Amino acid sequence: MLAELGHFALFLMVMTGLGQAILFSPLWLRSSLRAGGATAGLASANGAPSHDTAGISALPRPNNLLILPLVILAFAVMAEAALIHSFVVSDFSLPIVTDVSHSSTPLLFRIGAAFTPDGGAMLLWLVALSLANALLAFQFARHSDDNQFAQQALSVIGILIAILGIAALIDADPFLRVDVAPLDGRGMNPQAQDVLRVLREPFLYLGLAGLGVICALTIAALLEGQFDRKTAETMRSWTIGAWVLLGAAIAINAYRSYSQQAWGNWWYWDTAENSLLLPWLLTTALLHCRAVLEKTETLKGWTAFLGISALAVGWFGAYLTRSDLFAPLPETLLKHSDSFALLVGFCLFFASAYYLFWRRSDQLGDQRNFELISRESGMFLNSVMLALIAAVVLIGTIYPLVLKWVDGETITVGAPFYVEVLVPITIPLLFLMAFAPALRWRQDELWMVGGRMKLAAILSLITVLFVSIRFIDLSPTPLIGIGLAGWVLAASLSDLWARLWRQPDHGESKYRNLQLLGPRYISMTLSHIGLAVLIAGGSASSIWEEQVVISARAGQSIQAGPYNLQYEGVSLLAGENYATRQATFILYRHALPVTELFPEIRYYPIRGVETREADIWHGRDGDLHVSIGDRDDDGGRVVTVRYLPMMPWVWTGMILMLIGGCISILTRMFLRLQKTGVSTS
Repeated sequence: MLAELGHFALFLMVMTGLGQAILFSPLWLRSSLRAGGATAGLASANGAPSHDTAGISALPRPNNLLILPLVILAFAVMAEAALIHSFVVSDFSLPIVTDVSHSSTPLLFRIGAAFTPDGGAMLLWLVALSLANALLAFQFARHSDDNQFAQQALSVIGILIAILGIAALIDADPFLRVDVAPLDGRGMNPQAQDVLRVLREPFLYLGLAGLGVICALTIAALLEGQFDRKTAETMRSWTIGAWVLLGAAIAINAYRSYSQQAWGNWWYWDTAENSLLLPWLLTTALLHCRAVLEKTETLKGWTAFLGISALAVGWFGAYLTRSDLFAPLPETLLKHSDSFALLVGFCLFFASAYYLFWRRSDQLGDQRNFELISRESGMFLNSVMLALIAAVVLIGTIYPLVLKWVDGETITVGAPFYVEVLVPITIPLLFLMAFAPALRWRQDELWMVGGRMKLAAILSLITVLFVSIRFIDLSPTPLIGIGLAGWVLAASLSDLWARLWRQPDHGESKYRNLQLLGPRYISMTLSHIGLAVLIAGGSASSIWEEQVVISARAGQSIQAGPYNLQYEGVSLLAGENYATRQATFILYRHALPVTELFPEIRYYPIRGVETREADIWHGRDGDLHVSIGDRDDDGGRVVTVRYLPMMPWVWTGMILMLIGGCISILTRMFLRLQKTGVSTS
């Protein structure tokens, strides 16, 4: 019964989204204005008083903007709750539950399974977009004085909700029932039975929902013909929020890949990972261009293009991960309707959006100019390089698909292609990125910039020399990445030093200078430092990795990097819905015990699948990654030990970048609460 209620709520959500799209659309508003004007004219002719705002009374008031978005959100929550309930109670009359769940699946993963199939993921996307829709309506109701712009933005989001809802109902209706329910389900994919996989989905779809709001604001501004500083200010929190959420999804996915022994590394360049990376890259570019637009009202056209394209690549990535396009060609042709509605909706929506962008292109010219040596130029070049990186990733992702269509050949584009093509783009990007904080707006002098960057150049050289001496016996190749990372890090720290200690004391302490810098500067500095740390760790761990594969017996020692592992044997244990062979290793450093590691081989009898679960020690010098395999011919257990120097820097860099974004969002929320007089306690 609850499933039928959820199905009805999903249908009502689509209809209400259509209603929001129509009632707040520009055509409906103009017809309302004309009708109001005609009524006012008739009243004037009859002697009644006439006012200039007679037609405006037909427009919904700001407080009424919340009604439809809240109704849509209520329907979305009802539908999601009904689907989760179906998984919790194991309602196998729903094929979506039968395909990915089992009565023995732990409760947490049964709830998480509601987000992973196509229908469940689409519904989660709709819930996230409905939440973003309500938050945007609340923002407009409290802080906007442009009612027409607000309604046009909400109308676009209504269109998005309707399109995605129709696609969910056509492509993968999560509430379809079968007449005869099976006794039990097929069970969850063992690789998906992971807490990190459960956490990744909400972050991903909340990020895509944020991009939906950004796209709606961009389209509304283009319809108004006023893509200016005010639009950039409205987009600020949404852009940073989407960037943080997508970054969190990438970090979670990267660590999940890293902890799965069979996947080999922390980034695999497959379709699912690239579909996360593409919107994040364009959102990063948008983040910089939006700041330029807000500060100087330049780069209007490029910012508007990125505002539409970020959602476009995110939507297209979602389609690629749901479709069967990367299966063998005959199977693809047999499944011609797979995600067909999602693809049609994508084509219709973005064809209209880019057509509007083209029609308004003559109004997006920059009335103010800036010189080549300026902060605007630096941020523009950085955004172009980020977009170029995204284009390379997109080409590498869809090239196997195009080749398969042309001659039927199936290939895989892996890490060697991306490294070879992206390194020549990433090197100048990192080099230029260090200059951005030091450049002045509008115009700067090259010799003055060079003077401000002397300290950064010296510190980066010292960093390279220190690392090369510390790892003198290893390959010098990672020193390129470490040097560039040191350049970015030193530039960020030297600029912070100059702003704190070379500025007046304002009669107080240097802490006052830190306050005057503001959350935006602190957020940018932390994000740049985090990226530098990430690049350094990724460069070192990928080249300097040390791997040992041996057939070990109980009591045998294994040396990897500065660590020594003693193999203690394997125990047979029972999990909630699997059986496991768990190995025990005692980890030593300098002959002193540090900890115990417990890699496993799990067997899931429902699907008859084995998975290898590595155990990882995060040391100060690097990570020790331990996994086990089957017995060798000599009776020993195959053990794989990987030592990755500076690998903790990768995770530290990701965390610093996310903290930087969170500081900007939380500070802005706090200042708004103070401004409106709302208690923050």
